[in-house]
Amino acid sequence: MPMAQKTSVNIKPCNIGSSEEHNRRKAEYLARVNKDKLYIRTDLMPRNEAWVAPEFENSTLTDRYDQIAAMVKEKTGRAMQTKDRERVNKKTGKMTVVRGSTPLKEGVVVIKNDTTMEQLRCFCEVCKQRWGITALQIFIHRDEGHYGTPGETATWKPNLHAHIVWDWMNHDTGKSCKLDDKAMSDMQTLLAECLEMERGTSKERTGKEHLERADFIIAKQKQEAEQVKAEKEAAEADRDAAIRETDNAKSEHEKLQIGNEEKQKRSAELDSEIAEKEERAREVDRENTDSIKSGIANFFGKGKYAAIEQENEKLKAENEHIKESFPDAVRKEVAKRTKALTEAKRVVELERDSAMAIADTFESERDSALRQLREQKSGEQHRISMAVSRATEEKDKTIRMLQGALKSSRDILNIIADILYKASEVFRRAIEAIIHFATERHKSIFSPSEAADIKSVMQSYGETTEQQKAVGAWLCDYAEHLQPFDEIKHRHTLNEVGDVAEGRYDWKIERGRGGISL
Repeated sequence: MPMAQKTSVNIKPCNIGSSEEHNRRKAEYLARVNKDKLYIRTDLMPRNEAWVAPEFENSTLTDRYDQIAAMVKEKTGRAMQTKDRERVNKKTGKMTVVRGSTPLKEGVVVIKNDTTMEQLRCFCEVCKQRWGITALQIFIHRDEGHYGTPGETATWKPNLHAHIVWDWMNHDTGKSCKLDDKAMSDMQTLLAECLEMERGTSKERTGKEHLERADFIIAKQKQEAEQVKAEKEAAEADRDAAIRETDNAKSEHEKLQIGNEEKQKRSAELDSEIAEKEERAREVDRENTDSIKSGIANFFGKGKYAAIEQENEKLKAENEHIKESFPDAVRKEVAKRTKALTEAKRVVELERDSAMAIADTFESERDSALRQLREQKSGEQHRISMAVSRATEEKDKTIRMLQGALKSSRDILNIIADILYKASEVFRRAIEAIIHFATERHKSIFSPSEAADIKSVMQSYGETTEQQKAVGAWLCDYAEHLQPFDEIKHRHTLNEVGDVAEGRYDWKIERGRGGISL
């Protein structure tokens, strides 16, 4: 199983003079970028993404900086201190450095290939809820990296990352938002959860400081280049070993061939010698010399020849074995890998077919659900039409009856709600979440745990989305009964509760169950 990709965010003061040039890939920046240190592929630029906060669409970072400076002056009565200054303790005489204000900060986030803008915006939303910092811009860069071999696209190593530019000021107080070491550590954890990546190791454990953006990229490129070099050297070593083995095999083969040739030469010499001795023996025989001596000579010559022939055949067999064994090993390795690839392809195809079958089932269930909803809607419209007709006939009487019934229904619902508020922990948390939302001035969304409690109550008393929205309206009415809030807040709260019923918080609820808290 491959190791999970790690992420981290490195936050520094934003250089408003160069940040937008780099992030927006302006022509003047591309013209002067040092390609020896940082590569930007223009053919990959269309894959980059950008998001700008709606209230910031027609502004620049310089504009925002000037606005913040004016805001600080208005809120505090003093000009914003942007430079570091020294302060001496009058009692101890100890000097400390007071850092200047950095109202705009920029974070470089390590991402993976399928990281979405929605995930990054979710991270920024969590940061705003936690610490009050406001994201102004998000840029995803997929065009940066380096080549293992210059100019060869196949060796391209991407440096996938995103830039987030924050407004780091509290506009109610005119002071900078303060994030201690624990908060920064929590931010790293939340980032990993939002991006569904592994959290990078903290510098407290590694002892390493964060690098600046360009230095970080260069260091990463150097690390990757060294890794590629090591892999290349290992491959070359394997190749050299294979060449050496092949050369050794060739050498052994050549030695065997030389030995075989020498044996063949010696065999020919012996054949000649044997022929001469046979001829000499025949001459001796014709001269009626010792026949036994002639027989022994013939036997000796033929026996020696036979032994040499036997040795020669053995060497030939060994030679053929050496020539055939190497290609046979290659064929076995190819067959082995082909079998493994075939099996992997079969498994992938089975998984694909299973996924398609599941998708078809979901589509069928969706169509069935839509038909049921349309039928239900048609029935509701018919009943409404009949009710309107009856109301028209006895308008005044019906209005009085409905008003009385409504009051009675609300009284009954409030009684039921009072019982549930005391008896059910999840019902009580849901009501408190609604009251908190409606009375907190800066609260704009429910947390995952709050949404989960509200959703749980809705599902307990309503099956369809419409029924659950009706339950949500009941919860809002009861919450206002306990702690009154104005009509605008009531409408806003009712709309947000409706979003919970319609499933717009489902992904946050699921993510919250995985450990994220807002």
